Amino acid sequence: MQKEERRKTLKLLLGCVGVLSVPYNLVAKIYQNEVPKWDEEFDAVVVGSGFAGSAAMLSLLDYKLSNVLMIEKMPFLGGNSVYSGGKIAVANSSFQRDEGVEDSIEKFTQDILKSGHHLNDRELVDIMVRQSATTLEWLINNGVKFSALTRSGGHSVPRSLSPGVGAYITRPLQEKILQEGGKIRTRVILDGIIYNDSNEVIGIKVREKYQFNFDKDFDEKDNKSGQVKFYRIYGGLILATGGWGADYRFRAQFDPSLTKDFKTTNQQGATGYTANMLLKDGIKFVDMQYIQSMHVTSFDEGGFGFGYRFITQAYVYGIAVNPVTGLRFFNEIADRKVGSDAILKVTAQNNETPPVVIMDIDGAKTVKFADLQRGILAGAVKQFETLDELIAYYKINKEPFLEQLKRYNEYVEEASKNENYVDPEFGRNFSDFKGQFIKVLKPPFFAARPGPKVHHCMGGVKTNTKCEVYDNDLKIVKKLYACGELTGGRHGYNRLGSCAVLDCLVYGKIAGEKLAKNYNKARSVL
Repeated sequence: MQKEERRKTLKLLLGCVGVLSVPYNLVAKIYQNEVPKWDEEFDAVVVGSGFAGSAAMLSLLDYKLSNVLMIEKMPFLGGNSVYSGGKIAVANSSFQRDEGVEDSIEKFTQDILKSGHHLNDRELVDIMVRQSATTLEWLINNGVKFSALTRSGGHSVPRSLSPGVGAYITRPLQEKILQEGGKIRTRVILDGIIYNDSNEVIGIKVREKYQFNFDKDFDEKDNKSGQVKFYRIYGGLILATGGWGADYRFRAQFDPSLTKDFKTTNQQGATGYTANMLLKDGIKFVDMQYIQSMHVTSFDEGGFGFGYRFITQAYVYGIAVNPVTGLRFFNEIADRKVGSDAILKVTAQNNETPPVVIMDIDGAKTVKFADLQRGILAGAVKQFETLDELIAYYKINKEPFLEQLKRYNEYVEEASKNENYVDPEFGRNFSDFKGQFIKVLKPPFFAARPGPKVHHCMGGVKTNTKCEVYDNDLKIVKKLYACGELTGGRHGYNRLGSCAVLDCLVYGKIAGEKLAKNYNKARSVL
C-alpha cells in the first residue's frame, strides 16, 4: 500500500517538473512505520506564528482544545505579519458608521473580484467578506486596538483599519494564547508530515533548536541544523507558514521576472521550504504564477522600510508624476498590480529613474507624525520649502509638471462639489480627509520615490471553505488544514490591499474552529 502511494506521489511530482523546472528534494512521503518513536503527543499543532497561525491557535483554544502547540522555525515570532502595516479591510464596521461611510458586502466583494480579474474562488471570497466585521470584533475582544479608517488602493470606499503595525495584532493574540494555556515554540522547523495507510495525517517530523541561516544566498534545503523529533497529533495539523516572497529560487520558477535582484518586503524566513515539501506529498496548488509586487514601498530603501506609510497616503491625497515628462502616468488609487506595473514601466523607460509622489503640508498631516519622521530619517521621504526646490531636486520637467499640477488641483476642487466626479485623465475619484478635500498647494511639500518589491503570493495550497486541504486527485487529506498566504484561491490574479490580513485572520479562525469541532465530535463518539 505504502509503495503504491509512493509511486503515485513521485508520478505527480514528475508531472510538476513543467512548472517546477528545478524541483527540490524529490523525497517520498513519510509513513507511520518509519517513525522510530513518538517524542511528544498533541491534540493539534499549528505551524507558523503570523496572523493566520496566531488566529488558528487561539481559535483552537476558544473551542476547548487544551493540548495544543504552535511552532515557528525562526528565532522570533510573527513572520511577515509583524513587519506589515497590519491594515485590515472590513465591510460595515462601526468605524465606517461613525464616519458616515456607506459600504456593503456586495460592494466589498466586487472590489476584490475586480482586482482578482474574477479568477478568485467566489465561495472563499464570500466567506472572507461576510466574516470581516465579526472577525474585527473578535480581534478587539482579544486586545487589538484599531484607529485611522483609510481607503486603500482599489477599494471603492474607505474600509481599511490600522492597528499601527502588524505586531500590534500578533502580540495580543499570542499573549492570549499563553494565558489560555497554549504552547508556543520558536526554532522548530517542520520537515515532514506523517501519514497512515489511509493517507490521514497522524503526526509530523520536526527539528528543534533549528538555526536559520540569514545569508540571502543560502538555500534552506541545505540547512541540516537542529535535532530531529517526531510529534504525534490526534486532532489535526494546521499549516500557516506563509508565502515564499523572499525565496528568489522558488518564486522564479513561477514568475521568471522575479530574479534575485528584485527586492522584496518579505522577511528572510519567507521561503518555499514548506511548499516544496507539500508538492512532494502530492498536495494540490493553484494560481502559483500570480505573485504580487507592493507599489507603496520606497525605491530608496530596502525591505518594507519606513517610507511606505507616506507613499500609501500620497497616492490618496497627492499626485504621482514621471519626472521626465512631468506628467501623471496612472490612476494613483488603482490596485497594486496596476500601480506596480505602471511604476516599473516608467522606471525602466527612464533608465532606472523612478517616478515621484508628492503631497503638500495638508496631505502630510494624513500621515502620523512619527511615521512621517521615520520616513524622512530613513531618507525615503524628502521635505522641500518650495515647489522649485522639489522640481530641481528630482529634475522634474517643470512646465508640463506645473500645468499638470494645476489640472490636478482643479479635479480635486470639482470632486469637493460632486461626490461622483472622476478625473478625465485616468478615471480617478477622490476622498476627503475629515471633511477636507486636499490639493497639492501649500508649502512645505513632501515627496518620495516608489519602488515595487515582491510582496505577496496569491497562489498556494487549494482548500475548501473549511480550510481542509486537497491532494492532486482533489481528495481531502484527512486532518490536514491550511490557512493564510500558504493557500491560494482567495485573491485570484491580484490581491487587494489590506485583504491579506483579513484573509489570514478569517481563515485562521475557521481552521482552528473546524479542527476543534471535528476532533471534539470524534472524541465524543469514542
